[in-house]
Amino acid sequence: MDVEFVTMREAQEILGVSNFTMWQLVKRGELAAYQSATDRRKKLVRRSDLDALRAPKPIIDEDKKSRRLK
Repeated sequence: MDVEFVTMREAQEILGVSNFTMWQLVKRGELAAYQSATDRRKKLVRRSDLDALRAPKPIIDEDKKSRRLK
């Protein structure tokens, strides 16, 4: 069974970032945080969102690159 959500602390370890950076990602809207149904103090993150955030992104946007060549 694949775990859909992880705690903020687990997410920090997966991404290799500090607590401050985790909350900055949430604040900037780059990562969604959810409240646990059983413990309102516990914040959770979707594992799929972490995977998407960790995925490599192109350095140069292909759309901008093609516009510069014209």
